[in-house]
Amino acid sequence: MEFLLLGLPEEIRRAESSGNISLAQELIANWLLKDIPELHKKRLEFEKLRLERLRLYYPFPYDVALQEGKNLIANFTEEEFKSFIEKGVIDFIEIDEVKFFEKRFAYNLGFRFPEIKSRMKESEEQKKKREILEGRIKALMEGDNPKKWKVRAKITYKVKEPKGKRVRVWLPVPKESYFQREVKVLEFSHSNAAITPENSLQRTIFFEGRDTEEFFVSFEYITEEVWNQRLFENTLLGFKDLHSSHKTVDISDFLEEKPPHIIFTPLLRHLLDMILEGTESVIEKAFAIYDFVTSRVRYSYVKPYIYYDNIPQFVAENLVGDCGFQALLFITLCRIAGIPAHWQSGWYITPYEASPHDWAVIYLPEFGFVPVDLSFGGKDKGDRKRKAFYFGNLDGFRMVANDEFQEDFHPPTKFVREDPYDNQVGEAEYEDEKAFGEHKIEVLGFEEV
Repeated sequence: MEFLLLGLPEEIRRAESSGNISLAQELIANWLLKDIPELHKKRLEFEKLRLERLRLYYPFPYDVALQEGKNLIANFTEEEFKSFIEKGVIDFIEIDEVKFFEKRFAYNLGFRFPEIKSRMKESEEQKKKREILEGRIKALMEGDNPKKWKVRAKITYKVKEPKGKRVRVWLPVPKESYFQREVKVLEFSHSNAAITPENSLQRTIFFEGRDTEEFFVSFEYITEEVWNQRLFENTLLGFKDLHSSHKTVDISDFLEEKPPHIIFTPLLRHLLDMILEGTESVIEKAFAIYDFVTSRVRYSYVKPYIYYDNIPQFVAENLVGDCGFQALLFITLCRIAGIPAHWQSGWYITPYEASPHDWAVIYLPEFGFVPVDLSFGGKDKGDRKRKAFYFGNLDGFRMVANDEFQEDFHPPTKFVREDPYDNQVGEAEYEDEKAFGEHKIEVLGFEEV
């Protein structure tokens, strides 16, 4: 993905910024007819894919978007809607002079404005998910022992608009991790399936079949809560009672740049200098970075990651981002500071439902590898205990499939993935082109062990 370091030709960039997507696509097609370097060709082919898919993520014309706001926000009015548009706080694109609104704009209004958040309609399942999480965090902080659960789940993938061709499909599979073990694949849809080893950085099950078929895998695993009481207490106290044990580990991969996103830019180096002022130990530096991200970066849904050229830089400039955006800024700043850090992702999964989620893992000399969840830690800005909890501790409602960002599959894909950096809901492709699909995640069992 290093070709993303290359900018777009000026006329293409100008057409995109003015909302003239049709012209931008025509200009890209003309450029691809020229004799240009391979790097430029890859960049333009990537941009062609991005523009073809962009409309899917902005599905709502004005009237439909207004109704979506009314469906999700109590007493939402058209006057409010227009006001938010005029203030520039609702994400939309203009395609050939017609506005289309991002499909989760109403939720982002709730993340940004407390008054709107108080009017967001909460489903019974959302309430149950919130209560089970808050209950377990509170119990651990009050002295309860960490719990373990046996989880069974299933993911199903089906190609959209099948063409009657053979297709290759990759689905995420859980892997052994710091707090996840006894992984078992139970059933899968095709006898030709191949499962990558448990030490794969992005673990998958690979299928080949007809694009009219359903592809699925079910599995079980044991997950447990991560509770470092000593770390939690010292986080609240400012690390006064901690001393480095001078452990060393050879994990240079977790300190390196990884273009196009994990790059040590001048802005990030300067920002880090400001963040680390007055800190001394590794753990103080790591927490200072965590404190900056959880305090200063506002949670927001974002476009698919494929639409961003440098995610940590974007977060640093805009102070906004979802769980993965926040994790990537944290990981990049930690690596610049010499603190080993890596990506971890999969699902946030409860007895009620599962959804994609990302967080980070860092190495602290006093504790070894510990998880750090930026978006969960910063959810309630004034809650010091919750913030301290997610620096080195973790709830047990997780499925880990990925231990690093931007890794190849095995076998590798021939075309740019829908998500080139992570794998939480699956990928598909034909022999001669990319394929796109839809997924369904089912929680089959969730029992304490």
